[in-house]
Amino acid sequence: MFELLKTIRVVGLPQILKFFRAYRLGWSGIISGFYSTRVLQTLFDVGLFDALIEEDWVDTEVFSEAKNLDVAILTSLCDYLHGLGLLEKRASQYSLTRRGASIATSARGWFEAVYGYESVFHSLEALLKKEKSYGRDIVRREDYVIRGSERVEDLIHFPLAIERISREGYKRALDMGCGEGTFLKRLCGSNPDVTGFGIDVNPDAIERGRAGVLEAGLGDRIHLSTQDFTELERAEDLPKDVEVITFFLILHEMLHRGTGAVIELLKNVRSAFPGVPLLIFEVIRPSLAQMRKRPGMSVQYVLHHDLTHQKLAPMKTWEELFEEAGFRIKDSSRLDFVKTAILLIE
Repeated sequence: MFELLKTIRVVGLPQILKFFRAYRLGWSGIISGFYSTRVLQTLFDVGLFDALIEEDWVDTEVFSEAKNLDVAILTSLCDYLHGLGLLEKRASQYSLTRRGASIATSARGWFEAVYGYESVFHSLEALLKKEKSYGRDIVRREDYVIRGSERVEDLIHFPLAIERISREGYKRALDMGCGEGTFLKRLCGSNPDVTGFGIDVNPDAIERGRAGVLEAGLGDRIHLSTQDFTELERAEDLPKDVEVITFFLILHEMLHRGTGAVIELLKNVRSAFPGVPLLIFEVIRPSLAQMRKRPGMSVQYVLHHDLTHQKLAPMKTWEELFEEAGFRIKDSSRLDFVKTAILLIE
């Protein structure tokens, strides 16, 4: 306290107040999040959090040797999280606190999905100065985006979709852009009468998904294939007797090409699967006024979509697109707390 008072006498109270205000806004409010995010992403990537979930305590010396890691750096990263109250420590061993366990499980998808966009934010200056362009020089990491998105959707979106499919009595579901098939595993795992089909343009995701399906003992009821759902006319071996088709937060990835691209896709789906209803989960773009009033994660979510050839749209735009494509909205609801609309169209 004496040193603080002495400093105030030298530099003046207004300057001290400015310093602490800047500290709260700049360091505590923003910069510290950058450090924490990168540390957590790194430890997720090397498997430390998987080990912490499986075991009560993890010894950094043993873990480093097994993974061929720099033990001094690993210890520094773990001490950092200990300082944030996410890890407990005794000697060279660490365990998850209650807060750390929440990060390691429920929040993990966000960290993985954001890591998929790391190259974009690392190259912001080059993108801004037109020295590089997204899609040509820089791309997101699809594997992390897929895995992270599925973890996040598994918290709220997938359970809601499963409840709706069960309520409607659908027994054969086709998931467009299925990623690693996480939704279909949840769906078929919860209802033994359902058969699931999934297509995705990413062959690596399909390969991982097939392995996961076999591991879950659902190989006879879930069928995944590498297909581009924008080219259904070329698709092979797609089931024609599905009863519902699901889209989870993927139509906006096509919208940057123009509304015509989405309308054409929907018309192709209608042509390939006449009369089959579509269960669509889609992000609703908030207005600037809404983001300013209740920023939440929508501010960051809108930003990384704007930077990567994705286009979020307001509800009215989606309604007009579905109508123009020849679909009728049978039912819709809004999850305003996650800026998502759920629509059943036919």
